Amino acid sequence: MTQSAAKNISVSLNDLPKFNDLPVQRGAPAESSWGVFGEDDGIGCLNFLTPEGIVEAARLVQTGKVFRLDAKIGFAKPTLFGRASLVHNIVPLSPFANDDVIERFNTQEGTQWDGLGHVGHGRHERFYNNTTVADVRENGNRKLGIHRWADKVVGRGVLIDAFGLRRSQGRPTAPLTKDVYTLDELQAALHAQGVSLKPGTILLVRTGWKEEYEKCSPEQKEAMAPFDKIQAAGVEATRRLAEWLWDNRVAAIATDSPGVESLPMALADEGLLHYRALPLLGLPLGELFELAPLAEDCARDGRYEFMLVSAPLNLVGGIASPPNAVAIK
Repeated sequence: MTQSAAKNISVSLNDLPKFNDLPVQRGAPAESSWGVFGEDDGIGCLNFLTPEGIVEAARLVQTGKVFRLDAKIGFAKPTLFGRASLVHNIVPLSPFANDDVIERFNTQEGTQWDGLGHVGHGRHERFYNNTTVADVRENGNRKLGIHRWADKVVGRGVLIDAFGLRRSQGRPTAPLTKDVYTLDELQAALHAQGVSLKPGTILLVRTGWKEEYEKCSPEQKEAMAPFDKIQAAGVEATRRLAEWLWDNRVAAIATDSPGVESLPMALADEGLLHYRALPLLGLPLGELFELAPLAEDCARDGRYEFMLVSAPLNLVGGIASPPNAVAIK
């Protein structure tokens, strides 16, 4: 199926292959969606977002409440994983005019979408849809660049408040440890919230990590910043979860944690969610989303679905981007 066909509202997303029928392309890795949307496709599961789905998402707006899903730029001090720390300068132009300049800005220093050129599959030496390292690093990343998402990430958002469900049940929560929210827990939260997945859902999962991080002292934040020191709760990284996300036609999944899956992670483990999602399924991962205010409002009105609008940087060849995202209820 071509990318344009995926956007035609007459095409049923349920007609696409199930996870157990993947791959469809000869020679493609097991459990990969390479070729499902055509050999030239560079947006993966974002193909599940259709004009029809956007219209349906707009009908979810009832109160006009808007929730910004990006944390403040530079909120992590020091930056996580040793990423560059931005420098913001105001540049006077005249007595009453100014510009400003941001230097050393890493697109993944805070709230972010991981683009499909962010992580490839080491054993197969390819990124999503058979894209080579040279295509990404030397040829401008035209196929998988974040610019291809610039007008794509709009649709129905659903919040799974897994953290809130544990608290309401009196169960322990440990966001700042390598704790795992299982698929069973995610499904139980959906059931408790009275909401279900539909094709084209942009899924948000609250783990509680970011709000617990904000309570830490400067010394604690410094100690947990390195890649090999950080610990974070996340969703399970299993074939079963990947199957559930694909078969429900989830367009993207984001959490309030720094890894989506729990951390620390062993980069040699081919079962990591990052490997299952980005290079194999073309499923965007979002990290460090601001979810607590949205979750509190959802708990008050009992509505866990909303319109979600995200406008990533229109940066040709970009690897990742702040989501510039809002949930509108």
